[in-house]
Amino acid sequence: MALLSPSQIHSALREVQKTKPANPDDPVNLKELLVKNNLTPDEVLDNLSSQMRTAETPATRLRAAEVALRLNGLLDSDTTKPDFHVTINIIDSEFSGTNPILIPR
Repeated sequence: MALLSPSQIHSALREVQKTKPANPDDPVNLKELLVKNNLTPDEVLDNLSSQMRTAETPATRLRAAEVALRLNGLLDSDTTKPDFHVTINIIDSEFSGTNPILIPR
């Protein structure tokens, strides 16, 4: 089996891409795909709201509420996380007021 150089592989891939016909029906971007499949923001939020109100299981209703809270920025935001501060006081008579971490060894 013959080994191909990277330039040969690159040129072969370029040729394949040139011969590949472009389909004019392909959507150009994600937004168009979402609209085409009825996944606009209003429709998705309407479905989410419906799931919160009418889902058969409590787990589904809770998950829909969690998604809604995340979308509104009310869940897992920086303000809800605890803010910890740690102060370390080193008291040693040998160094009398200077931090021993700052003394070269």
